[in-house]
Amino acid sequence: MNILNIEHVSKLYGDKWIFDDISCGIQEGEKIGIIGINGTGKTTLLRIIAGTEEPDQGQVVRQNGAKLAYLTQMHEFPEEETVLSYVVSGSASVKGNWGGTDAGDADIMEHEARSMLNTLGILEHDAKMGTLSGGQKKRAALARTLLLPSDILILDEPTNHLDFATMEWLENFLKGYSGAVLVVSHDRYFLDHICTKIWEVSFQT
Repeated sequence: MNILNIEHVSKLYGDKWIFDDISCGIQEGEKIGIIGINGTGKTTLLRIIAGTEEPDQGQVVRQNGAKLAYLTQMHEFPEEETVLSYVVSGSASVKGNWGGTDAGDADIMEHEARSMLNTLGILEHDAKMGTLSGGQKKRAALARTLLLPSDILILDEPTNHLDFATMEWLENFLKGYSGAVLVVSHDRYFLDHICTKIWEVSFQT
């Protein structure tokens, strides 16, 4: 069963249609890689699916209130917030919308966040976000996204700033993730190891 449907979506930039009447779906548990040269609209497609950008025509329909977690390429970070607080706050806010979190939930979220940050090479959990390098901030954003309760993970270039061992860990994490995954990456080796389907985005002719 499709958990998300893209229905007759078109997108215009200037006088050029980068998408023209696209219709497709994402099934439960499906792992989809998106490939294409720069400028063909891969990131725009992710934004439309995630609901952060509107198509000019058509619509994206989530089934049964499916929840999305979206890792973008560009982030705005709370410079004075600690790394741990930043990573945990995403999951806490989602759980809070479902009816609040108790002390046990908070302890579990914090333990999972610390473990994932350590795996991603960020060991100073009380450091302020503003003191991190660009690569460390991206890894913190990856941890925050992966910990969000979700049915569909949408990841835009998640392997940037990761070494080989951490990329291997991410591969195994995504293989074991029970929900659907939609990922843009230029690393075809990475995609071949996790994806069940490839979508190629190309220029209109």
